Amino acid sequence: MKKIAFLTIIIVTALLSFLMQADWGAQKFTDALEANPDNITKMELSMPGENSYRTTTGPGKIQTFMKYFNSKDYIRIRGNEPTELPTSASMIYLHGNEHTDFLVVFGDKVLISYDYYEVRDDRFDMTFLKKFSQSIE
Repeated sequence: MKKIAFLTIIIVTALLSFLMQADWGAQKFTDALEANPDNITKMELSMPGENSYRTTTGPGKIQTFMKYFNSKDYIRIRGNEPTELPTSASMIYLHGNEHTDFLVVFGDKVLISYDYYEVRDDRFDMTFLKKFSQSIE
């Protein structure tokens, strides 16, 4: 009987430590969107310091953007309020057939339609966003 109790404690302890290490909160960019990623037909982008939006309806441009953002893993921030945010950020609208999502990019954090996410083990490359924005002109 003591052996069974001892083995049960060992197995439960090992199982709990494994479950505590698992990352259950990570998700891809497209999972956080309300709009169907395959139906996004228009994108608007404004870089920090710009007063106007640059717009594209080109499927190639939209797919390039989606591929870059989907290459990162996102973790939803608990309490939905980050401790610190910069005062300037990029603003992006993704228009689908039925839904429109908005993104506010802060470097290693992003607001996706009212929910804050942190990019796990990475940051957004603002150079990519700047070049992408310039390529829309």
